[in-house]
Amino acid sequence: MNELGQTDMHETAVSGASFRVPKTAELVANSIRLRIIQGELSEGDTLPPEAQLMEQFGISRPSLREAFRILEAERLITVKRGSRSGARVSLPKVESVSRYASYYLQASGVKVADIYEARLGLEPYVVRKLASNPAPASIARLREEAARLAGFDESDNERDYMIGSARFHSVLMEVGGNATLHFLTRVLEDVIAQYQKRFVTTASEEAERKRSREKGVKSIVKLIDLIEAGDVEAAEKHWTLHLNNTNKIWGSDRTLREVLAG
Repeated sequence: MNELGQTDMHETAVSGASFRVPKTAELVANSIRLRIIQGELSEGDTLPPEAQLMEQFGISRPSLREAFRILEAERLITVKRGSRSGARVSLPKVESVSRYASYYLQASGVKVADIYEARLGLEPYVVRKLASNPAPASIARLREEAARLAGFDESDNERDYMIGSARFHSVLMEVGGNATLHFLTRVLEDVIAQYQKRFVTTASEEAERKRSREKGVKSIVKLIDLIEAGDVEAAEKHWTLHLNNTNKIWGSDRTLREVLAG
């Protein structure tokens, strides 16, 4: 019996109901995927040669290659055609989730303003949490990002400033200590960045954008000061106002699909 303990299967009827039993390729993909998720395989690791995997799982070459195609589509492995080194492991990345999130939001006709508004449900909570127990290491990390952002403002580099701004939102959520909220924010920021890059080419005069950047940096510095002072209510109120003002500037009643297709 092979490692899977079964061969190719099909739909089976049980008590009058039918259910689909996974094919061999899907079972092999599941087995390799589980090893990646559980940390048995790391980024850049090379899977054994095809012949060894075929013997290990007791499957044919077509079934193994179909399993590889499944994992490639999920961006969990990369396969170089004609290479003798075998498939390489690629750990799950936020960027892959963001890409599909963007597709979903575009296909659903979601408005840009809706995406910006979503941050109001995440960031004020983390700001309150940080101000309730301001850790020196977290404050230092936030100030480092604020200084980086100020440098982009002074250099008039709009695109780098936008990237730095998105990074600050991500770092804010990261030091907040909730990995799930940090992940959700990174997905949102990646989607927002797609819109902002397009917006830069159609935005108003540079002088207006520069004023907006300067205000943004000052607002961020004020937030960090309030967090460090442990002023929970003021920090939460300030950041909620900051996000609302940002939404007024960047938000749009146009859908993400309309903007990115324009």
